[in-house]
Amino acid sequence: MCKFTAARTKVANVYSLKYFVVKYLTQRKANLTVFLAVNLRCMSENLTIRPHKGFQEKFAASNVDITFGVGALGSGKSYGLLLAMAEPLMTDPNFRGLISRRARESMRVGGGFIDKFKEIFGEYTQVKVSDNPRASFSCGAYCDMTYVDSSDMKKLTERVKGWEYDCICFDEITELSWEAFSYIMTRNRGASRTFTGKIFATLNPKRSHWTRKFLDWYIGIDGYVKKEREGCVRYFFVNGDTVDDVVWGDSKEEVYRNCQVSIDRKMEAVGGNISYENLIKSFVFYQGKMSENTSLVERNADYVGSAVAVGGKMAQSLVEANFNVDPADDYDIPIPSQKAQACFTNDPCRNGDRWITVDLADYGKDNLVALVFDGGHCYDILIANHTTPKDNASRIKALAAEHGIPESHIIYDGTNGRYFNDYLPDAIPFMSIHVPIGMYAPSAMNLKDECALRLVKMIDRGEFTFDDRVARQIYTHQKLKFPITVQQEFIEECSVVRFKELPSGKKRLLSKKEMNMHLGKGRSMDLFDPCNMYMYHFAELEYGQEIQFGLNNAEMEAQEYEEHGNGQKQSIYDETLWQ
Repeated sequence: MCKFTAARTKVANVYSLKYFVVKYLTQRKANLTVFLAVNLRCMSENLTIRPHKGFQEKFAASNVDITFGVGALGSGKSYGLLLAMAEPLMTDPNFRGLISRRARESMRVGGGFIDKFKEIFGEYTQVKVSDNPRASFSCGAYCDMTYVDSSDMKKLTERVKGWEYDCICFDEITELSWEAFSYIMTRNRGASRTFTGKIFATLNPKRSHWTRKFLDWYIGIDGYVKKEREGCVRYFFVNGDTVDDVVWGDSKEEVYRNCQVSIDRKMEAVGGNISYENLIKSFVFYQGKMSENTSLVERNADYVGSAVAVGGKMAQSLVEANFNVDPADDYDIPIPSQKAQACFTNDPCRNGDRWITVDLADYGKDNLVALVFDGGHCYDILIANHTTPKDNASRIKALAAEHGIPESHIIYDGTNGRYFNDYLPDAIPFMSIHVPIGMYAPSAMNLKDECALRLVKMIDRGEFTFDDRVARQIYTHQKLKFPITVQQEFIEECSVVRFKELPSGKKRLLSKKEMNMHLGKGRSMDLFDPCNMYMYHFAELEYGQEIQFGLNNAEMEAQEYEEHGNGQKQSIYDETLWQ
C-alpha cells in the first residue's frame, strides 16, 4: 500500500465560510496522485465532507489521465466522481467539468447527481435543473450534467463536436460503446491550469462489454480483480479502431517501442515540439467495497442484505464485482453484437429466390416495415408510418411489382393484419401464436419461437445479410427523437433477444413487451420481427439447408420460364401474360 504524506496546504476564502483544501502528494511509479479532502466549517456547526478511506480516497486522489473505478453496489462510486472534481470546482474559474449518463433522467432521480451536488457543496453551488442541468460555483467554474447516447454515432459526433471540458466523468461507462468513449476523449481539453485533460469513469462488471478487455491486465482468471495490480498505473496507445487495438505498457517508452511507426507518423502530422509522451495516455484502476462506504453501512447496514437478495449472476456482478459473469447470463445471449454486426459485413447470401415480409401497422400506431429478400440477403426496405390498412396493401403491392415478386411470396403479420388477405389473397399470414411446425417443432413453444431459433442459427452461420444501401438507410420512428440507421437499429434489437428454457425443455422468447422495454425509447421490434417471419417458409427444412433450398426453387422457376415462356423471363405483373 502506498503511504500518503502531507506536502502542502492551500486555504481559500469563500463568502463567510472558510474552505480548506488539503492536498497530499504521493509517488506511484513516478506518477503524482492528488488526495483531496474538503473541509467546510460553518459558524453554527462543523461539517466535514471527505472521501471515505480506501476506494473513494484513492479514486478522488488520482492525477493520471484516465481513472476507472469498479465496485460493489453501494461502494460510493458516483459520489467519488464529484469529490474528484471538488478542488477545481471550488477554486479554478477556468475549470469546466462534465458528468454523463446514457439517460438524462438519471441525473434528476432521487439520489442522482443533482441531489449529490446539493448534498456535498450546499450553498457553494447553484444548480440549474433542466434537461441538461449545470452546477455553477462562485469562482466561475461549473459542471454540466448531460446524457451521452451512443446508439447513433453520427448524431453523437455532431452533438459533441464543440465540447471542451477539462474533466469528463462517465457514470456507468458500460452504457457507452467503445467508439463513443474514444471519440469523446477528443473533447477532453480546456483552459484550466490546475486540473485538465482528465477522465474518470465508474462501472459495474459486465463480461460482454469492451471494458472487460480494456481492464484484462487487472483481472484474474477467476474474474476478480488482482489485488496486487489494483492501483498500478499503466500506459496505452490506441493503434486502431477497436478496443482490441489498444497497446499497453508499464511505461511510455515501452508503449512507444511497440507503436513507433504509428506514433512517429502522428507526431510528424502534428508538428511542433510534441513528443511521443504527449500521445500516450496514463491509466489507473481502483476497486471499491460496500464496507468502505461507512456512511451507508452505519445508516442502513441491512442494505447489504437487500443487495445480495438479487441472487444469481446479478449478485456476483453487483456485489462480488466478478468480471466473468454478466447479469444477462441468466438468459441465453443468442445473438452477440459481433454476430449482428457481421450481418452487414459478410458476403451477400443471394440465391435468386425472392420474398417480401411485412410487419404491419394499423392506422399509424407503429411503423409499417417491409423487407425484400433474395435468399438470405435483405436488399430493399420500406418504412412507413401514419398509414391505413388500404395504404399498407397498396404500398406492398407496388413494392412487389417493383421487384417482380408474386403475392404467394409475401409473408405478413397475420395477428395484427387479418384484413391484408382482402387485398392480397395469395399472401401468407404469419400467426405467431400458432403451434410450431416442421422438424424442429418440439424445440419451441409456438411458431414465433421456432422461427426465431432458426433465424439465430442463420445469423450465427453468417448466412443472413443486409445490403449496404439498406444498412445506411435512416430508420425513422415516431417515438425516436433522433433517427438512426437500419444497421444500428437491427443491432440494438438483436441485443435484447432472449430465450427462456421451460421445464419441458422447449424454448420461448421473452414476451414482446419485455423485449420492447429492454429496447427502450418506446420502440418495438420492427426489424427483427419481419426477419423472423421470413423463416416461416423454411420450417420443414433441416438447419443449414435454407440457402440451397431457395436456390433449387429459383432454378426450377427459371426452367419453367424457359419451357413455357420462350426462354424469356417475365414478371407476373407483365400484363402481356394475360392477353
